Amino acid sequence: MTALIAWLDASSEDQRRMREIVNLFSERESRDELGIGQVRDALSDALWPGTSTLFTRARYFLFIPWCYRAAAEARKDIDRATALADQNERRLIRGLLEAGEKDGVIGGSVGMAVKNLPSALYWGGMRTHGILNDATLSREDTIAAEMDRVHTRRPPTVEYQDEAAAWHYGGFHATLPPVPEGFPMEVPEGFKMPSIEAAWLRDRMLASSPDTMLEYALLHRPDAESAVPWQDSVLMAADGERAKVLDDARRFSILMNSASLMYNLMLAEAYEREGFDRVENPVDDYRERLGRWADRPGLADDIATWDRGEFWRRVLERNPNVNSRSRRFIDDWLDLLGTAHLPELADNDAVRSFITRREREHKRTQARLTNKRLLQAWLGSSGSRPLVYRWTQMRPLIHDIHDGLERADA
Repeated sequence: MTALIAWLDASSEDQRRMREIVNLFSERESRDELGIGQVRDALSDALWPGTSTLFTRARYFLFIPWCYRAAAEARKDIDRATALADQNERRLIRGLLEAGEKDGVIGGSVGMAVKNLPSALYWGGMRTHGILNDATLSREDTIAAEMDRVHTRRPPTVEYQDEAAAWHYGGFHATLPPVPEGFPMEVPEGFKMPSIEAAWLRDRMLASSPDTMLEYALLHRPDAESAVPWQDSVLMAADGERAKVLDDARRFSILMNSASLMYNLMLAEAYEREGFDRVENPVDDYRERLGRWADRPGLADDIATWDRGEFWRRVLERNPNVNSRSRRFIDDWLDLLGTAHLPELADNDAVRSFITRREREHKRTQARLTNKRLLQAWLGSSGSRPLVYRWTQMRPLIHDIHDGLERADA
């Protein structure tokens, strides 16, 4: 039977979440094989509110409103304006490619046939950061609000003043920079933001992310090439609650990575036992990686001194609906690490039994350890890299803003 994901009645935010899930499962190192994704996402949201693994570049936060505004200004019929807004997002692809952009162009490889438009991917972030005039506006409502702003221009009646305000003043923040001439077919600067645009976007984000690492990174330019946020020399200087969230994220990434490595080692052993050979020497590889993990400086201290009560408080503050079985798995694994001899983790029978039970509980008939067909399809890695909490996407986006702020073109 073919598996389907349907969202006939889903909101724009629900659709964005589903696309992000699909995106994560398309990246083999990001798969949530052991069911810790809710905690990963809660920590990501605490560090970088209003963000997503689907983001590519910062200027899309302006491109999308401009696509809608340009459509509303060019059409007097709402259906035609809606169609033009869609077309504008697709034309933007060519405009960016002709500007010489390659990395980060949404739809750059497929062109006008792109299925997931930028607005579908960024809408949740636009809500969070106040780029939408009213956070409740859907994409359909927003084009109607823009039409009302452009073509009506009459004050709302006293009776309906509160309800009509967002629509009368348009779908986007009142200070949105004007649509550039020739947009979207012409985007001569590509993803480069003039300083006025960068300052505008920074201010929107600062207003919606107080006391977070996002706020700190917007005020203090991070390193250019840091692989994870807790190794960034700039972010390491942050203090207060955001520093505690970052430390929670660091410990969770490092300590839970051992479960992922153990799981992949067991897969590698089963894979070799069955005589599969597309992946070369996977058992040796994962034993070596587990050995390097166990040799990390400060590992025992990270386990012994972590205030897990505060960690869970922060996670549940972001997502009070974390699956109870996932929470139990995480706590039980951390307890196991506290009692196990870490250099011999790979041969610990209790640890192996625990991982087997967890995969069966989480994946049922799709458990690779017991499903020979799925085991044969294993490509050598199932979520084996440490969590980085969207840093791969956030670092270039934050640098886009800092680059714009530092430009001398006003």
